[in-house]
Amino acid sequence: MSAISDVMGVIRDAMKLTDEVKRVGDTLKSLSSELRDQDRRITRLEAQWDTAMQLNRVVGVRAPKQIKGK
Repeated sequence: MSAISDVMGVIRDAMKLTDEVKRVGDTLKSLSSELRDQDRRITRLEAQWDTAMQLNRVVGVRAPKQIKGK
């Protein structure tokens, strides 16, 4: 009888481990999705920053120098 209860315990532990592995996998999937979203946002911000810097250079070259008053 002891052998059967040991086998049942091992099976129960294996089922718990399988459930934990599935939960960790789901968590990793969620984190991966969030990371991709953050990467996309950073990429858009970098593009906006580059555009602003280029525009600043163009406007800075074309803008006349201001004359300081007395």
